Amino acid sequence: MRYFGIAGIQARLREHIALARLFGDLVETHPDFELTAPVEFSLVCFRFKPQKEQSEATLERMNAALEERLNATGEIFLVHTVVHGVYTLRFAVGNMETTEDHVRRAFQKIIAEAARLS
Repeated sequence: MRYFGIAGIQARLREHIALARLFGDLVETHPDFELTAPVEFSLVCFRFKPQKEQSEATLERMNAALEERLNATGEIFLVHTVVHGVYTLRFAVGNMETTEDHVRRAFQKIIAEAARLS
């Protein structure tokens, strides 16, 4: 609090929330991804869901593999949870140095890895 001050903390929180909303918008506009929960604070819950019909078990395996592949790159770190019975990937904005470019590049990396799965 002393270092940033209230205004500084508010500005950072607003920026992180805006970046999470940007990521959520990228997910929503891509036909092979979906949000699994509303974007809250700086957290985005989403999953890879290719347009061609897949069973929930297959989607879970694909998303688990996507998470593993992305984390292995060392460029992105995602964790998962289950939201309403659906295996869900979580993207969180929390680093003070995160920019819009980082968010867009992360989503492009996610798209590229997902394409290798389908």
